[in-house]
Amino acid sequence: MPDFDSTAVSGVEVYGYRRGALSTDGWVQAVWPVEDKIVSYQGRTTTFVTPGRAAIAQKVFAIHNATGSTVLASVDRITVDLLTTVAKLATVLPPLIRMHRFTVLPTGGTALAKATLDTAGATNAAVTLWGDSSADNAGAGTSSATTLTVTALVPPLSQKYAPRMFTVAGYEPTDTAPFFHGEPDVTLRPLEGLCVFLDMATVTTGNPATDKWVVSCDWTEYTRP
Repeated sequence: MPDFDSTAVSGVEVYGYRRGALSTDGWVQAVWPVEDKIVSYQGRTTTFVTPGRAAIAQKVFAIHNATGSTVLASVDRITVDLLTTVAKLATVLPPLIRMHRFTVLPTGGTALAKATLDTAGATNAAVTLWGDSSADNAGAGTSSATTLTVTALVPPLSQKYAPRMFTVAGYEPTDTAPFFHGEPDVTLRPLEGLCVFLDMATVTTGNPATDKWVVSCDWTEYTRP
């Protein structure tokens, strides 16, 4: 069988088979790119139950990769779920759930803990997470003492209308809104973040305190070789 060898050269992996049995025979080479990112951590976080703030805008979740960070944070999936306890008129628009990039470090809100998906990894402290609630409070939610404030960049990366309940009769189907699942991940480089923004334009009655929001986020941290 011909000899086989491989050598990494300038960001590519060079594989080859010798054309014959002699050391003087030439090589047939094939080149594959070398992955330029190495997974260092896979994480997930979930917010507390978050009451609506009856405001024209509310940020309910944010993930941020700090300036000077040595990792890239790649957002794999975000899910947003709404529990409505009060019926709304058909003329009352629900919030637009929007995914926005941002760069300026958020203020207010409540820091969220990280759950490790692979215990062999270690998260980087530069990746931080926030919500706009500080406790589940038996499902009622407790709004953060200070509103989560994020300077969102436009345009949004994705958006969907939140569901509405028109009457209190009947059965509530699953109304989870997934973002980025099955799509390209959103990469957060140093001093970049991503937030979940409930945008009501000029209407405040579409997101009352009786509305309860929960957000889950999966992300992966990469280091460069």
